[in-house]
Amino acid sequence: MTAVTIIPPGQETADQYHRSGAWGSTLIGHFLRSPRLAHLIHTGVYRPKPTAAMQFGSAFHALMDPGGNFDDLYRIGPDVDHRTKAWKEAVAVAEKDGVTLLGADEHVDLLAMRASVMANPVAAHLIEGAMHEVGFRMQSGYGDFAIQCRADVFSRGGWISDLKTCPDLDDFANSVKSWGYYRQAALYRWIIHAATGEWMPFSFIAVEKEGPLNRSRVFELDAEFLAIGWREVEAALIEIGRRTDANDWDDHHYAELLETPTWLLRSQPLADVT
Repeated sequence: MTAVTIIPPGQETADQYHRSGAWGSTLIGHFLRSPRLAHLIHTGVYRPKPTAAMQFGSAFHALMDPGGNFDDLYRIGPDVDHRTKAWKEAVAVAEKDGVTLLGADEHVDLLAMRASVMANPVAAHLIEGAMHEVGFRMQSGYGDFAIQCRADVFSRGGWISDLKTCPDLDDFANSVKSWGYYRQAALYRWIIHAATGEWMPFSFIAVEKEGPLNRSRVFELDAEFLAIGWREVEAALIEIGRRTDANDWDDHHYAELLETPTWLLRSQPLADVT
């Protein structure tokens, strides 16, 4: 049985986790888009700049984690326009102090999001008493490279949950597809099965980023969705292993037929056929 290193909460920072050299779901997603891009990130040659959405998501994770040290990592800035001198001066002081400045409106949203999640009885049941930010790292079994995952919420009762922020809960299914969350769920379940011997259920705890409702909901993927995710992950791991052995990270482009999109067909008049 493959040995799995379990990384308890607080043992690694998020930055240390991402710099470990192991492949996680986000890096695998980059690989599926571009092997070269994934290799540049994996070797530290290129580090993607965090977007505002990513930074806001990190703040929400820290707020939801009882050991996340939210108050030590974030500071609420003055309630002024972010283009003003007062805001820029506050940002400079925060950077000097090693903290991230949040807008007053962002802080209000974060508190409303946490309240919404904890008011959801299913989400609250998944979170209460669980550990946060538990890491798992192991050799892949598909080549000379390691893989990893970091569970936002890990319950000793036998389930895994991932916190997601989104603009609209009713569109979350499209986010699962667009951002490859179904691959993430499959990878996490596989690694944690190797660590525990259990196939644990995996849930997404999603919450809207903007008010006035900040709705929250718990989503689970059906068996077919998870199976598709694992097939895509396994195919990627096999290819990562091959490229690791060959040290080949070029993007190979093959001929591809682009079909006419249905929206374009609907928008064009039918040509006469003579």
